[in-house]
Amino acid sequence: MSHSEAGKMRVREIRGRNALLGLPLCVLAVAVMACFVFSCGASKEIGSETAENQFERAKRRYDAGRYLEAIEQFKTLLARFPGSKYAEPATFFLGKSRFESKEYLMAEMEFERIVRDFPRGDYAEEATFMLGMCAYAQRRPAPYDQTATERAILLLTGYVSLYPGGAFLQQAEEKLKECRSLLAKKLQANGELYLKLHLPTAARLSFEEVLEKYEDLNWADWALVGIAKSYEQEENWAKAAETYEGVLERDGDAEALGTAKERLRKLRERIETSESSG
Repeated sequence: MSHSEAGKMRVREIRGRNALLGLPLCVLAVAVMACFVFSCGASKEIGSETAENQFERAKRRYDAGRYLEAIEQFKTLLARFPGSKYAEPATFFLGKSRFESKEYLMAEMEFERIVRDFPRGDYAEEATFMLGMCAYAQRRPAPYDQTATERAILLLTGYVSLYPGGAFLQQAEEKLKECRSLLAKKLQANGELYLKLHLPTAARLSFEEVLEKYEDLNWADWALVGIAKSYEQEENWAKAAETYEGVLERDGDAEALGTAKERLRKLRERIETSESSG
Protein backbone atom coordinates (compact mmCIF):
# COMPACT_ATOMS: atom_id res chain seq x y z
CA MET A 1 0.00 0.00 0.00
CA SER A 2 1.33 3.48 -0.97
CA HIS A 3 1.54 6.33 1.47
CA SER A 4 -1.26 8.11 -0.40
CA GLU A 5 -3.62 5.18 -0.06
CA ALA A 6 -2.80 4.86 3.62
CA GLY A 7 -3.50 8.56 4.00
CA LYS A 8 -6.89 8.20 2.35
CA MET A 9 -7.85 5.39 4.67
CA ARG A 10 -6.83 7.43 7.67
CA VAL A 11 -8.94 10.37 6.44
CA ARG A 12 -11.97 8.10 6.02
CA GLU A 13 -11.53 6.88 9.60
CA ILE A 14 -11.37 10.44 10.91
CA ARG A 15 -14.38 11.46 8.85
CA GLY A 16 -16.34 8.56 10.19
CA ARG A 17 -15.63 9.57 13.76
CA ASN A 18 -16.46 13.23 13.02
CA ALA A 19 -19.73 12.18 11.44
CA LEU A 20 -20.63 10.30 14.60
CA LEU A 21 -19.73 13.28 16.76
CA GLY A 22 -21.92 15.45 14.60
CA LEU A 23 -25.09 13.47 15.32
CA PRO A 24 -27.73 15.18 17.43
CA LEU A 25 -27.40 14.49 21.14
CA CYS A 26 -30.87 12.99 21.30
CA VAL A 27 -29.96 10.35 18.71
CA LEU A 28 -26.81 9.43 20.60
CA ALA A 29 -28.73 9.25 23.86
CA VAL A 30 -31.26 6.84 22.37
CA ALA A 31 -28.48 4.65 20.98
CA VAL A 32 -26.68 4.53 24.32
CA MET A 33 -29.91 3.71 26.16
CA ALA A 34 -30.66 0.88 23.74
CA CYS A 35 -27.23 -0.61 24.26
CA PHE A 36 -27.65 -0.35 28.03
CA VAL A 37 -31.02 -2.09 28.00
CA PHE A 38 -29.72 -4.86 25.74
CA SER A 39 -26.64 -5.35 27.91
CA CYS A 40 -28.68 -5.52 31.10
CA GLY A 41 -31.02 -8.04 29.55
CA ALA A 42 -28.14 -10.27 28.44
CA SER A 43 -26.46 -10.02 31.84
CA LYS A 44 -29.71 -10.85 33.58
CA GLU A 45 -30.13 -13.92 31.36
CA ILE A 46 -26.60 -15.13 32.11
CA GLY A 47 -26.86 -14.31 35.78
CA SER A 48 -30.12 -16.23 36.16
CA GLU A 49 -28.63 -19.46 34.79
CA THR A 50 -28.53 -22.15 37.48
CA ALA A 51 -25.57 -24.34 38.36
CA GLU A 52 -27.52 -27.32 37.04
CA ASN A 53 -28.13 -25.69 33.65
CA GLN A 54 -24.53 -24.64 33.31
CA PHE A 55 -23.26 -28.09 34.28
CA GLU A 56 -25.53 -29.79 31.76
CA ARG A 57 -24.39 -27.42 29.03
CA ALA A 58 -20.71 -28.02 29.86
CA LYS A 59 -21.28 -31.77 30.05
CA ARG A 60 -22.84 -31.77 26.59
CA ARG A 61 -19.67 -30.16 25.26
CA TYR A 62 -17.61 -32.85 26.98
CA ASP A 63 -19.77 -35.69 25.64
CA ALA A 64 -19.46 -34.22 22.13
CA GLY A 65 -15.67 -34.22 22.37
CA ARG A 66 -15.50 -30.42 22.42
CA TYR A 67 -13.05 -30.48 25.29
CA LEU A 68 -11.65 -26.95 25.04
CA GLU A 69 -15.15 -25.50 25.21
CA ALA A 70 -15.99 -27.84 28.07
CA ILE A 71 -12.91 -26.69 29.98
CA GLU A 72 -13.98 -23.05 29.82
CA GLN A 73 -17.55 -23.81 30.81
CA PHE A 74 -16.62 -26.04 33.74
CA LYS A 75 -14.18 -23.36 34.93
CA THR A 76 -16.93 -20.73 34.75
CA LEU A 77 -19.32 -22.94 36.70
CA LEU A 78 -16.76 -23.53 39.45
CA ALA A 79 -16.03 -19.82 39.68
CA ARG A 80 -19.73 -18.88 39.95
CA PHE A 81 -20.96 -21.80 42.06
CA PRO A 82 -17.96 -23.03 44.10
CA GLY A 83 -20.11 -24.46 46.89
CA SER A 84 -22.85 -26.08 44.83
CA LYS A 85 -23.50 -29.78 44.59
CA TYR A 86 -22.10 -29.60 41.04
CA ALA A 87 -18.64 -28.59 42.25
CA GLU A 88 -17.51 -32.22 42.53
CA PRO A 89 -18.67 -33.46 39.09
CA ALA A 90 -17.59 -30.20 37.45
CA THR A 91 -14.09 -30.55 38.91
CA PHE A 92 -13.93 -34.18 37.81
CA PHE A 93 -15.04 -33.52 34.24
CA LEU A 94 -12.77 -30.50 34.07
CA GLY A 95 -9.95 -32.93 34.83
CA LYS A 96 -11.20 -35.38 32.21
CA SER A 97 -11.49 -32.59 29.64
CA ARG A 98 -7.93 -31.51 30.34
CA PHE A 99 -6.77 -35.12 30.11
CA GLU A 100 -8.42 -35.57 26.71
CA SER A 101 -6.78 -32.29 25.63
CA LYS A 102 -3.39 -33.74 26.70
CA GLU A 103 -3.05 -31.16 29.48
CA TYR A 104 -1.88 -33.90 31.82
CA LEU A 105 -0.32 -31.76 34.56
CA MET A 106 -3.43 -29.57 34.78
CA ALA A 107 -5.66 -32.64 34.72
CA GLU A 108 -3.68 -34.15 37.58
CA MET A 109 -4.35 -31.05 39.68
CA GLU A 110 -8.11 -31.42 39.19
CA PHE A 111 -8.08 -35.11 40.11
CA GLU A 112 -6.00 -34.31 43.20
CA ARG A 113 -8.73 -31.85 44.25
CA ILE A 114 -11.34 -34.58 43.95
CA VAL A 115 -9.32 -37.01 46.07
CA ARG A 116 -8.52 -34.32 48.64
CA ASP A 117 -11.85 -32.47 48.86
CA PHE A 118 -14.32 -35.28 48.08
CA PRO A 119 -12.61 -38.48 49.34
CA ARG A 120 -15.96 -40.23 49.84
CA GLY A 121 -17.64 -38.78 46.78
CA ASP A 122 -18.93 -40.52 43.68
CA TYR A 123 -15.83 -39.66 41.64
CA ALA A 124 -13.09 -40.43 44.17
CA GLU A 125 -12.28 -43.89 42.81
CA GLU A 126 -12.02 -42.89 39.17
CA ALA A 127 -10.09 -39.74 40.08
CA THR A 128 -7.57 -41.91 41.94
CA PHE A 129 -7.22 -44.11 38.86
CA MET A 130 -6.92 -41.07 36.58
CA LEU A 131 -4.04 -39.72 38.67
CA GLY A 132 -2.10 -42.81 37.65
CA MET A 133 -3.22 -42.42 34.05
CA CYS A 134 -1.96 -38.83 33.94
CA ALA A 135 1.51 -40.05 34.88
CA TYR A 136 1.20 -43.05 32.52
CA ALA A 137 0.38 -40.73 29.61
CA GLN A 138 3.62 -38.83 30.19
CA ARG A 139 5.95 -41.84 30.16
CA ARG A 140 8.85 -41.77 27.70
CA PRO A 141 10.63 -44.48 25.65
CA ALA A 142 13.10 -46.73 27.48
CA PRO A 143 16.32 -44.83 26.60
CA TYR A 144 15.02 -41.67 28.29
CA ASP A 145 14.25 -40.54 31.83
CA GLN A 146 11.64 -42.77 33.49
CA THR A 147 10.44 -40.47 36.28
CA ALA A 148 6.90 -40.38 34.87
CA THR A 149 6.86 -44.18 34.53
CA GLU A 150 7.96 -44.63 38.13
CA ARG A 151 5.31 -42.16 39.28
CA ALA A 152 2.66 -44.01 37.28
CA ILE A 153 3.64 -47.25 39.02
CA LEU A 154 3.40 -45.55 42.42
CA LEU A 155 -0.04 -44.04 41.72
CA LEU A 156 -1.54 -47.08 40.00
CA THR A 157 -0.27 -49.33 42.79
CA GLY A 158 -1.97 -46.94 45.22
CA TYR A 159 -5.23 -47.32 43.31
CA VAL A 160 -5.01 -51.12 43.37
CA SER A 161 -4.35 -51.04 47.13
CA LEU A 162 -7.23 -48.67 47.88
CA TYR A 163 -9.73 -50.32 45.54
CA PRO A 164 -8.83 -54.05 45.33
CA GLY A 165 -12.22 -54.77 43.74
CA GLY A 166 -12.43 -51.49 41.87
CA ALA A 167 -14.07 -50.82 38.53
CA PHE A 168 -10.71 -49.96 36.94
CA LEU A 169 -8.67 -52.76 38.51
CA GLN A 170 -8.01 -54.67 35.27
CA GLN A 171 -6.95 -51.52 33.42
CA ALA A 172 -4.71 -50.48 36.30
CA GLU A 173 -3.00 -53.88 36.39
CA GLU A 174 -2.45 -53.82 32.61
CA LYS A 175 -0.90 -50.35 32.77
CA LEU A 176 1.24 -51.40 35.72
CA LYS A 177 2.60 -54.33 33.73
CA GLU A 178 3.40 -52.02 30.79
CA CYS A 179 5.22 -49.59 33.08
CA ARG A 180 7.20 -52.31 34.83
CA SER A 181 8.13 -53.80 31.46
CA LEU A 182 9.37 -50.39 30.33
CA LEU A 183 11.64 -50.07 33.38
CA ALA A 184 12.91 -53.62 32.85
CA LYS A 185 13.63 -52.80 29.21
CA LYS A 186 15.67 -49.77 30.24
CA LEU A 187 17.76 -51.84 32.67
CA GLN A 188 18.22 -54.52 30.02
CA ALA A 189 19.37 -51.89 27.52
CA ASN A 190 21.86 -50.57 30.07
CA GLY A 191 23.27 -54.05 30.50
CA GLU A 192 23.58 -54.56 26.75
CA LEU A 193 25.42 -51.25 26.48
CA TYR A 194 27.89 -52.32 29.16
CA LEU A 195 28.51 -55.55 27.23
CA LYS A 196 29.31 -53.53 24.10
CA LEU A 197 31.76 -51.51 26.17
CA HIS A 198 33.29 -54.77 27.45
CA LEU A 199 32.31 -54.06 31.05
CA PRO A 200 30.95 -57.49 32.02
CA THR A 201 30.68 -56.84 35.76
CA ALA A 202 28.64 -53.65 35.30
CA ALA A 203 26.50 -55.43 32.71
CA ARG A 204 25.83 -58.30 35.07
CA LEU A 205 24.68 -55.92 37.81
CA SER A 206 22.07 -54.44 35.46
CA PHE A 207 20.84 -57.85 34.37
CA GLU A 208 20.69 -59.07 37.97
CA GLU A 209 18.54 -56.06 38.87
CA VAL A 210 16.13 -57.06 36.11
CA LEU A 211 15.91 -60.53 37.64
CA GLU A 212 15.44 -59.17 41.13
CA LYS A 213 12.67 -56.69 40.28
CA TYR A 214 10.98 -58.14 37.20
CA GLU A 215 11.36 -61.90 37.49
CA ASP A 216 7.71 -62.33 36.50
CA LEU A 217 8.20 -60.65 33.11
CA ASN A 218 9.71 -62.03 29.90
CA TRP A 219 12.61 -59.60 30.34
CA ALA A 220 13.91 -61.94 33.03
CA ASP A 221 14.73 -64.52 30.34
CA TRP A 222 16.73 -61.93 28.42
CA ALA A 223 18.44 -60.87 31.63
CA LEU A 224 19.70 -64.43 32.10
CA VAL A 225 20.98 -64.43 28.51
CA GLY A 226 22.79 -61.18 29.29
CA ILE A 227 24.34 -62.63 32.44
CA ALA A 228 25.57 -65.62 30.46
CA LYS A 229 27.11 -63.27 27.87
CA SER A 230 28.91 -61.39 30.64
CA TYR A 231 30.46 -64.66 31.81
CA GLU A 232 31.49 -65.38 28.23
CA GLN A 233 33.32 -62.05 28.10
CA GLU A 234 35.18 -63.09 31.25
CA GLU A 235 35.88 -66.48 29.61
CA ASN A 236 34.10 -68.19 32.47
CA TRP A 237 32.72 -70.86 30.18
CA ALA A 238 31.29 -73.09 32.89
CA LYS A 239 29.19 -70.30 34.47
CA ALA A 240 28.07 -69.14 31.03
CA ALA A 241 26.92 -72.65 30.05
CA GLU A 242 25.16 -73.10 33.39
CA THR A 243 23.29 -69.82 32.94
CA TYR A 244 22.21 -70.64 29.38
CA GLU A 245 20.91 -73.97 30.65
CA GLY A 246 18.90 -72.04 33.23
CA VAL A 247 17.18 -70.13 30.43
CA LEU A 248 16.24 -73.38 28.68
CA GLU A 249 14.75 -74.73 31.91
CA ARG A 250 12.47 -71.70 32.29
CA ASP A 251 10.65 -72.31 29.01
CA GLY A 252 9.76 -68.62 28.86
CA ASP A 253 10.23 -66.14 26.02
CA ALA A 254 10.59 -68.10 22.77
CA GLU A 255 13.12 -65.74 21.21
CA ALA A 256 15.26 -65.66 24.34
CA LEU A 257 15.05 -69.44 24.48
CA GLY A 258 16.25 -69.74 20.89
CA THR A 259 19.14 -67.33 21.51
CA ALA A 260 20.22 -69.23 24.63
CA LYS A 261 20.03 -72.57 22.81
CA GLU A 262 22.16 -71.38 19.90
CA ARG A 263 24.77 -69.67 22.09
CA LEU A 264 24.97 -72.73 24.34
CA ARG A 265 25.60 -74.94 21.30
CA LYS A 266 28.45 -72.71 20.12
CA LEU A 267 29.84 -72.47 23.64
CA ARG A 268 29.96 -76.26 24.02
CA GLU A 269 31.75 -76.54 20.68
CA ARG A 270 34.30 -74.00 21.90
CA ILE A 271 34.77 -75.90 25.16
CA GLU A 272 35.22 -79.21 23.31
CA THR A 273 37.72 -77.63 20.91
CA SER A 274 39.63 -76.11 23.82
CA GLU A 275 39.75 -79.41 25.71
CA SER A 276 40.84 -81.43 22.66
CA SER A 277 43.58 -78.97 21.78
CA GLY A 278 44.71 -78.87 25.42
